[in-house]
Amino acid sequence: MRRYLFSLMVLVMAATSAVAQEWEKPLRWRGFETNRFWDNWEISAAGGNAILQVSKNMKDEPGTFFDRNGWNANVALTKWIVPTLGMRLQVDGGEFRNYSFNKAAYGDGLFKTPYIYVHGDILVNMSNWIGGYRSDRVYSAVSYLGCGYTAMSWTKKSAGTYNGEFAATLGLLNKFHITPQWDIELDLRTWMFAEKSLPAEIQSGGRYAFALSASLGVAYRFNQRVWTPAYSQVDVDGYLAAIVTLEEQLIIADGALNAAGAKVVSLENDNKRLKDELEACKSKQPVVEPMCTGEGVVFFTIGEATLTDYAKATLDTYITMAKECDGNIVITGYADKETGSAQRNEQLSMERAEAVAAYLSEMGIDAERLTTKWVGDTEAAFTSPDTPLVNRCVIIK
Repeated sequence: MRRYLFSLMVLVMAATSAVAQEWEKPLRWRGFETNRFWDNWEISAAGGNAILQVSKNMKDEPGTFFDRNGWNANVALTKWIVPTLGMRLQVDGGEFRNYSFNKAAYGDGLFKTPYIYVHGDILVNMSNWIGGYRSDRVYSAVSYLGCGYTAMSWTKKSAGTYNGEFAATLGLLNKFHITPQWDIELDLRTWMFAEKSLPAEIQSGGRYAFALSASLGVAYRFNQRVWTPAYSQVDVDGYLAAIVTLEEQLIIADGALNAAGAKVVSLENDNKRLKDELEACKSKQPVVEPMCTGEGVVFFTIGEATLTDYAKATLDTYITMAKECDGNIVITGYADKETGSAQRNEQLSMERAEAVAAYLSEMGIDAERLTTKWVGDTEAAFTSPDTPLVNRCVIIK
């Protein structure tokens, strides 16, 4: 079952890479186009040393470091999806060399344990990620994380019986770019698995075992080996020009927005002022100005200058309104020219004016406000209706 699961994982990785590359239009990543499926592949081969750590503390491990130092060899196929991200399938095989923790049961001889480890890894080119992609970069640090299946002790000469277990991998791949096609690689790796999968002769009683390896080899890159910029200089220049235009438009829009904001504040202030004035008007009591009459008229009997009761009643109405005013009052006496001589009419108009003035003063009108004059029959007080009766009068203004 585990083998089937691992095979399915490898197929999913390959299918994902293929789907990610085969677009009608190239994908873009940080200014670069992703290449086609058959571009940016690498095949590598390497060899080196491997050591298996099974005790809880390395100083408790039986035997010296050099005694337990085994060998390993590996081949790998790598696909780079973008300048920083790639996937690798690697087959790693070799031999572990360990001494038994239980010498009484297994002796103190060296146990050689062959192994094979098939795993898939996700690679991250830290140099391209941090420093940006450069086709002429000599050194690249590539970290990776993966998982796979390890099998041990399948030969007659190896300790114990065949066993296998899933394992998790963590490592650093140091790539030295020497030609457009070739890289030298130094691979430093560790992988972890359950100790119970080891032969009984070399188990220490811990939960996990760690394998450490260092291998040196070469990698060959084929088909498209570099990454194409996603945008030409014309595209970049146009993009920058568009940014400048948008920034200028943004400045203009900000200015208009600030002006509109100031206008809104001004209108709000005017609105508040008008509301305050309205409230003040509502709370203010109306002031009724006294109504002052413009003029009054008193009529007399023919040949007389004595005020009748009707004339006094007319004057009383005028006096009530005149007391509310402070202006001067002009009293003009008239006589009709149809009766009497001019001399008599002169005298009669004077007497009439003085009679009215005397009554006003008597009823409380300040004498200093009063001015009397008379015109006899030289002027008509009224021209319509044409009757002497209406000119036997005094007009008050």
